[in-house]
Amino acid sequence: MLLSVDHLSPTPPEVRLLLICHAEGVQNRYSNLVQQIAPTADSGLTAFGWEQTSQLAHWLATHESIDVLYSAPLLQSRLTAQRIGQTLGLPVTIDDRIPGRFPPDLTLPAAWERSQRTIMHFDPPPVIAPESPYGIYLHSLIEEIEAIVQANWGKTVALVLSGNGVATTVRHFAGGHALSITVSHTAITELRRQDGLWTLVYANRREHLPVGTAPVQRQRMIATESADDGGEVAQDIAHVVATYARIPPQVGEHVNTQRRQRLQHLLRFAQLPKDISVLDVGAGIGDLSLLLAEEGAREVVGIDISPTMLEAAELMRLSSRSPAAARVSFRLAPAHALPFRDERFDAIICRLVLHHSHKPQLILNELARLLKHGGVLIVADLLSADDPVKRATQNAIEEKRNPSHVAVFSAEQYRKQIASAGLVIEAEQIATFERELDEWLDDMQTEPGARTVVREMIEAGLETDAAGLHARRQARTLVFDQRLFYVKAVKP
Repeated sequence: MLLSVDHLSPTPPEVRLLLICHAEGVQNRYSNLVQQIAPTADSGLTAFGWEQTSQLAHWLATHESIDVLYSAPLLQSRLTAQRIGQTLGLPVTIDDRIPGRFPPDLTLPAAWERSQRTIMHFDPPPVIAPESPYGIYLHSLIEEIEAIVQANWGKTVALVLSGNGVATTVRHFAGGHALSITVSHTAITELRRQDGLWTLVYANRREHLPVGTAPVQRQRMIATESADDGGEVAQDIAHVVATYARIPPQVGEHVNTQRRQRLQHLLRFAQLPKDISVLDVGAGIGDLSLLLAEEGAREVVGIDISPTMLEAAELMRLSSRSPAAARVSFRLAPAHALPFRDERFDAIICRLVLHHSHKPQLILNELARLLKHGGVLIVADLLSADDPVKRATQNAIEEKRNPSHVAVFSAEQYRKQIASAGLVIEAEQIATFERELDEWLDDMQTEPGARTVVREMIEAGLETDAAGLHARRQARTLVFDQRLFYVKAVKP
């Protein structure tokens, strides 16, 4: 074994091994909470973790040429690898034989407690006995990595795993079992086998993470999904990401009764069978995804483009007392370009997503692609008045409350869009929910100036119903009717 840094042989490498530490997970940031509510749970990523993963993926796309992509089975590793594969156009091989964590009876140093959000420090035990927990962990890890290397000779292999996995691998191949190693989330370490020897080319590379970049600016990088998206689509994504970044994740099962009733109302309309695979588009805080699993779905995948919402959804999943939560997972992806194969899902629910898009047809076409033949698409979105003047007023109010709002549509517009996606409408329903203005504004944590403008606009149109919302006073409270248009469509 050889530890080297400066000079590499001119002969081609026998294999390049890129060890990538997975992104920050919920259990990293909320370690005390996770220990209380789900001590054995495998957690997803935080909002910051999703940002890290997106930045890493785009950096790899422009700086590396990767042949194959592997992941350890930990959820943090899988989500990081899937995001990389989504950007690079590579399939991800999940290797269940790679051990995910240190053995539970191995004492970790105090520095491993989250004093710094992105740093993990690992000191190996002074003596490595083969039959010890660490010895067993080391043997299992290296045996599987060597198998991956042998199966991909002459290639560049990217492997996403935990920080302790990266540190242990480096110590083994560098021949330095006494090394104390620091590993950062999404950092890259390269090992190269050349002329029969393993060389450590670099460790803990992190130049994909901008230094001193503001959180909202970092999140806007996620909007650049591909050069083919077009300006309007990228702008829509950027507005959604920036808008929902202002709303901090709620810790625990915090879903108000009225919201849950609205979701149950939609599921009664949908009448989905049990034991099916469901995609929840625009999953938000994840409550609909969890409800779908509780109602009997075999698998629920929730996608959203907002890292902040995905963190909230993962916290809700971890804090759920329902065994069905284990059948739910969340992914970061734009609705118009989803990282799934054709005909992947039995049913798809797209709730309150289309009004955020200048090109809703792209989203519906993509959802039709993912549906199995005979599969069901449920659309539920804001319904506008038929009067174009009232529709314009409603749009102005919605945009003040939520800057990522683009447009409400009429029932006929929804019908045409769904038919253009090649789907056949089976059922429709107009759902009307009475909403209190203050509660509706609180949902988006609307800023004081915008709240004042919205209130003034609604009060000015009370007598004429200027926005088609049937706004009215109940005692000292302003209420209005929020109308959603439900559609159930089938893929022939």
